[in-house]
Amino acid sequence: MGHYVIRVKGTLSRDLTDAFPSLTADPEPAQTVLHGYLDDQAALAGILNHLDMLGISIVEVLQIPPLANGH
Repeated sequence: MGHYVIRVKGTLSRDLTDAFPSLTADPEPAQTVLHGYLDDQAALAGILNHLDMLGISIVEVLQIPPLANGH
């Protein structure tokens, strides 16, 4: 489906980021940025629901458009 960036409030522990093996986690001041390729809408919905169930506040969700050459 595409490359997504999900910005959440707070610094997530290693145990929490390990719960999302399809995403890379980059800590930033007071936030964590999760990013990676997701196969379909169900994968995105599953991650967003999982974050919500864990009580993690989602700040932003972005889909990164593909480059002009398709990469």
